Amino acid sequence: MIDGLRTPQTTIELAPRIRESDGHLVDDSYHAVEQAATQFYGKLTLEQLVMTTVALQVHMRKSRVHLERRKLLQSRWTELARKMKKARVEDEHLTFQESRWKERMVEASERSGSGGFGGAVSQVVELLEAEHQELVEQRRALEEEQRENQRQWLELEREDAQLLQDAPKFEQTDDLRHPYVLMLIGTSRETRPKRSLASAMNVLVEALQKPLSRTDQMLLEIALRRGIRASGPAREPDSEDWVRGLFREAERAFLEEFPWSRPYLSRQAD
Repeated sequence: MIDGLRTPQTTIELAPRIRESDGHLVDDSYHAVEQAATQFYGKLTLEQLVMTTVALQVHMRKSRVHLERRKLLQSRWTELARKMKKARVEDEHLTFQESRWKERMVEASERSGSGGFGGAVSQVVELLEAEHQELVEQRRALEEEQRENQRQWLELEREDAQLLQDAPKFEQTDDLRHPYVLMLIGTSRETRPKRSLASAMNVLVEALQKPLSRTDQMLLEIALRRGIRASGPAREPDSEDWVRGLFREAERAFLEEFPWSRPYLSRQAD
């Protein structure tokens, strides 16, 4: 239900951008945008068009930031997995060296008792002790590296859980395969509690995120912008300034209603 519709009830049909023609898939994005633009222009007020566009931009930017954070986190997981695999290989190699050192130390002790090494016994023992010290240092460094890897693993788990919690709704949505019919019911402020324009248009955009993929949403933004320009002062030299002014005011109103949107608004909202 949307306050202030031009008619009590409005039906808007969003067409798929990919259609089948003679057994072939055809990109029909242009007509899909034109059809949507014509419908939104004829059935929503200018204020509603502008605020819907702002809400759509906010949610698209939020989704893009989430995807970028997820890619960065995935690259960190991959790098950490490589480091942990390398550490495991080093641990196996070091364990073998430690085992081999023990065997040589036992052998040296046995031959020392039987006089097998003669005067060279002390030199062999010194070499083995020096090697042991190196192995101890390597083990200490490896254990420190493994503790750091474990710390990073726990940190990534926390970031992953937070990222999942902050994930935008309906992030994974396929492109439209069939026309999507949007039914909007107009209400008057006399028959229901007062609701802000930003709140109403945000609800509309949240609902559209379920059937529309990110690409579909990008096309919808184009359609909304065409509707806005169609409502503006035609052939006026300041028409772009007029559009920017509309978005600036709408973004300020949206930010006042939804403070969390600040990182996803353009700078003109400040």
